[in-house]
Amino acid sequence: MRIPEPFFPVINRVMRLLLTSPLHGVMSGSVMVIYFTGRKTGRRRSTPVRYLREGESRVVCLTGRETGWWPNFLEPRDVELQLAGRRIAARAHARPDDTEHKTSVLRETLERFPADAPYHGIVVKRGQEITPAQFESAVARDVVVTFDLHP
Repeated sequence: MRIPEPFFPVINRVMRLLLTSPLHGVMSGSVMVIYFTGRKTGRRRSTPVRYLREGESRVVCLTGRETGWWPNFLEPRDVELQLAGRRIAARAHARPDDTEHKTSVLRETLERFPADAPYHGIVVKRGQEITPAQFESAVARDVVVTFDLHP
């Protein structure tokens, strides 16, 4: 079940507090906070996101095209991440048209976090499987953002 949009500002604040607290271990294995400066507004922003690791020096996340934060990274930009209890510098790059990468990240995300399916536009009734058409539609609507971690 998808959480209604009006609750996200509150949930995001709670997640930011949790992920920067000594209790971060509850969620920090799969959720991080991205800290960045808006490219148009110049204002400091932050957003919690689900992530997957790709090796030791990269993490990735998927977001819907309708969200407003990922266009900040159409060109690679430096950010900070609150990742696994630490503040880490990284280089972020959004790739909205990298279908191959989106496909593999979505497949792994849904394997590890099946309850996230509605956030990718996939609604499946109990006992049913995701259809190829649903999966392809989700890949088309999502954007993959990579974060290369600085040493």
